[in-house]
Amino acid sequence: MDFTLTEEQQLLRNSARDFLTQEWPVSEMRRCLEGEGKQAADELWPKIVELGWPALLIDEEYDGLGQGVFDLVLLMEEMGRRIIPGTFFSSGVAAAVALQRLGSEDAKLKYLPKIAEGEIRAALAVANHPKRWKYVPDAAGADLIVAVVPGGSGVELRLITDSEADELAGLDPTRSLGEVDLSGGDPGGGGSAADLEAVLDVMSIGLSAEMVGGAAEMVDQAVAYVKQRKQFGVVVGSFQAVQHRAANMLIHVEKSRSGAYYAGMVADETPDQLAVAASLAKVSANQAYNYCGKGAIQLHGGIGFTWEQDLHLYFKRSKSCEILLGDDAWHLDRLSESLGD
Repeated sequence: MDFTLTEEQQLLRNSARDFLTQEWPVSEMRRCLEGEGKQAADELWPKIVELGWPALLIDEEYDGLGQGVFDLVLLMEEMGRRIIPGTFFSSGVAAAVALQRLGSEDAKLKYLPKIAEGEIRAALAVANHPKRWKYVPDAAGADLIVAVVPGGSGVELRLITDSEADELAGLDPTRSLGEVDLSGGDPGGGGSAADLEAVLDVMSIGLSAEMVGGAAEMVDQAVAYVKQRKQFGVVVGSFQAVQHRAANMLIHVEKSRSGAYYAGMVADETPDQLAVAASLAKVSANQAYNYCGKGAIQLHGGIGFTWEQDLHLYFKRSKSCEILLGDDAWHLDRLSESLGD
């Protein structure tokens, strides 16, 4: 596959990087550590809506932009570099894709244009029991919960607009979690288990791209630091062991980026191979983010473990992403099962 970006894709990536660098600097990220995460996210959201990002994956017939998953990969990679709150991922990716794939026509016409325009913020809950679900990302600030629960021979969609989710404390202060009661809601459609799997695979690809961006940012920060840090009058970056570690980190980033880009193209061009591509991307991203997180902290020495250093924000995000939508063991088991088909 040719990963050469079109002019439009380059514009999307570059404009996203410029926007997030200006609107979501480290000082905004650190507001999440000071208990102001929701306020910071609320202030950023209208600016994201103005750029049209929530409409990216929604079909044009529902007032969306109708872009592909590969475009999502480019955007999510830039978001991962800045560790933005998860409102976009929960609403513009998870809920939008689930509603578009599983929703009834009435539900799509009612809610997808509102999601595309940023009029409402949605979150997705996928439950193995029809009456309960815990730890739904970004549920506390959502106007709509798109709940997928078991039903019939597949899954059913419930649309909950009166949920009062309790926000929960998690490892990652930049990712909001909420506890949601799924006993209510209106019927909104449904589909097969394969339909739900396809939704989760698109989400995994987007999350993998976010992890690639975070890993790349940690490498950049580590390399910049060892280039100026001196020990015994010698720049630390001149030490061969340091260079080897930085090179291995870069290899992990490039490998995971290739996995995410490949999966994005598969989703757009050969969706029958989506499951394998999504799992490959997620495993590679899990490993890259974890490895680069540990490596960046080590290359910073003692200062890498301090609260004032920003690396712990990325490392905490890496651990929450690693678990979300399947860890290495789950995806490797899935890949091994596919080899027998």
